[in-house]
Amino acid sequence: MTMAFNKEELLKRIDTLGFPQTEVILTFEEFFEGNECETSIGVNIARKPSITVFCDTFKKLLNDNLADKILVRVVDIEDPEEWIFSDTVYVIGDINIAQLEDRIKKLSPDDINEGWIYGEPVNVGEYDKSKKIYTIFWD
Repeated sequence: MTMAFNKEELLKRIDTLGFPQTEVILTFEEFFEGNECETSIGVNIARKPSITVFCDTFKKLLNDNLADKILVRVVDIEDPEEWIFSDTVYVIGDINIAQLEDRIKKLSPDDINEGWIYGEPVNVGEYDKSKKIYTIFWD
């Protein structure tokens, strides 16, 4: 399996940012590009979509200009062994919650909330604070 991003380099940066004591995110590209690890997100969905479906669904939000940023919360750096695990994706953009629910329904999220439900990540960087922030969660 070839990752577009080197896990060891990402882990060093995640560690430097104070994970797990702090909230840390990866960009859409860092988490999804080259990610073939099916257990890196949405592991408890009964009819789990593939990692490719997750990636394509979020990429379409970006391509359709409904999202400015897609960010992925770092939850576990040891399991799965192949990649980084997440149960949460953040969407920043002009999309409303009904549109978002419709666009991602095939991903079967357990919940969608407005705002940073775990607090703003330490490495979120610059973003337009007038845009909506959604937390999408899979249990």
